[in-house]
Amino acid sequence: MKNRLLTRFISLITSLALVLSLYYCFPDSIIKANSTDLTEAESVADTSDTISDNPFDKQDDMEVPYDRTRWIQPKDWNTPKIDPRDYDGGIMLYFDKIGLDPEYAKGKVQRVYFSITGATEPVSYIKFHVFYDTRLTVKENTAGKFITPGKGLNGFTTGSAKIEDGQLAFYAYAEDTLLNHSCLFTIDFIVPENAEQGEVYPIGLAYTDDGIVADTFINSHKDEAGKLQMTYVFTKGIYNGYIRILGEKKTTTTTPTTTTTVTTKANPDETTEYKLGDVNNDRLINAVDASEVLTYYTMTSTNKNGDLDANQKLAADVDRNGSINAVDASNILSYYAYTSTEKEGIISMEEFMGKQAHNSP
Repeated sequence: MKNRLLTRFISLITSLALVLSLYYCFPDSIIKANSTDLTEAESVADTSDTISDNPFDKQDDMEVPYDRTRWIQPKDWNTPKIDPRDYDGGIMLYFDKIGLDPEYAKGKVQRVYFSITGATEPVSYIKFHVFYDTRLTVKENTAGKFITPGKGLNGFTTGSAKIEDGQLAFYAYAEDTLLNHSCLFTIDFIVPENAEQGEVYPIGLAYTDDGIVADTFINSHKDEAGKLQMTYVFTKGIYNGYIRILGEKKTTTTTPTTTTTVTTKANPDETTEYKLGDVNNDRLINAVDASEVLTYYTMTSTNKNGDLDANQKLAADVDRNGSINAVDASNILSYYAYTSTEKEGIISMEEFMGKQAHNSP
């Protein structure tokens, strides 16, 4: 009982510190609760008797795509509902998707990057809730923090807190800054010692209004351009990641007379169809697909399983030369840049590659 009370007290102090930091760092228009109200902070910290809203902790070894339906446009914007399709850009915020060899993975400290690309508007105020599979353990950095700011946030004041196992909160603020093609932060996870091949530990964001400060990504003026970019980010611009133990997942089924071990795919294919360039099969062709190709190329270059199924390999080999490498990743990025700037008459990846081949010397 004493240990439980001590744990809850430490959690309460940590959450209260985050509340106070947010109160003094963010403008009054963003604050949604008084930081001196201890019961509000307590509601964040006291999770021992409530069901956690953590979509990443099903422990079913499945990837968790970003849930765009959780976004709620802030009422204090006092504007009609903003359509993210009006955003003239292709901003992406994304976590790594990492495959680890089973023999190498057990107990390993694995750093996961959260990066940004394609931003068009500066930001000043940032807050995210990071969720993860609780089979992972977060390792504190040398400063005793759970999240380490990346180079993209140089000059920002940052902070983080562990709300509970499986959920972290992160904030950053500074003068308006254009963040582009950089790492926003990293988290070090400890892979479980009993990790088995085929297991998938999802990591990512879920838009959250915790009653203190809603998640945000906006400039100091909160002008129309900033609101539009923020709307796009929380509806279309976030891509979650995972740590996956490579190999096929082994499951055991028992009958009254026999016990049989059956080997199945961790993520079985449901279709034999594929879209050229869409490696992760999310119906988009962007930098995430290029990252998948580079990860595969890196793994196979060191004689490891690249962790792409047959359809993904067909989608990744965009130049169709029978080899998946950095050239394919570069072509995917070129196509993404093309689709991000052109709004009408966009051609398919097949047509784009045909033009590339025609124009090459």
